[in-house]
Amino acid sequence: MKKIIKTSNLIYTLTVVVIILIALFVLWQTDKTPRYNNQNNTNDNIAKQENVNSSNKNFENNNHSTLVFPVAEFKERITKKSFGTYVNPNDSPVSPERFQGYHTGVDVEYADITTDVAVVAIADGLIVFSGRVSGYGGLVVIRHNIDGKSYLVFYGHLNPSSLLAKDASISAGQEIGQLGQAYSSEIDGERRHLHLAVYTGSDINMLGYTQTKEGLSKWIDPLTLWP
Repeated sequence: MKKIIKTSNLIYTLTVVVIILIALFVLWQTDKTPRYNNQNNTNDNIAKQENVNSSNKNFENNNHSTLVFPVAEFKERITKKSFGTYVNPNDSPVSPERFQGYHTGVDVEYADITTDVAVVAIADGLIVFSGRVSGYGGLVVIRHNIDGKSYLVFYGHLNPSSLLAKDASISAGQEIGQLGQAYSSEIDGERRHLHLAVYTGSDINMLGYTQTKEGLSKWIDPLTLWP
């Protein structure tokens, strides 16, 4: 009889222990699963946020035009004629001076350089004129859309034999020609420099100078494109 009682007590004790172990195991599994899911959710949220940030960056980049300088040392070499400078044969930073009026662009001086000087497009665009013009020698005019605005940009005093052809679509930084040699027929006898002018009108106005300040109203200082 005593053996039966002891056996029953042992079975009862073992049963209680098993129940406790099962309960502990269930609690452990329940506590473990949410932590794993939360980690996955955190990773998913991070990945989604990174995708959003990446999309925002791409959107911002697509809404700002990429501009490049037309020649090396662009700003540093504008030393004689800036936008709006008034000149005449008796009063000019260059000598001899053959023109008179208010300067429609900026002149980038290269008298000290005898090697080839590449001129590149400041932005994507379409060449609407390419050829020889009195006072310029070789001239390229490109229609650029910059920050949602349309401009005609004049690249003057280039070697006519180096020019890209009219109606060519070009990319920012693409070479469109080379500066002509100083005082040669390539640039109509002028000193070696790039004349860069930005025109807001729709007609191809090739004037390098206007006779009144009011005449500059459709031109803008090229340097304002690079604040």
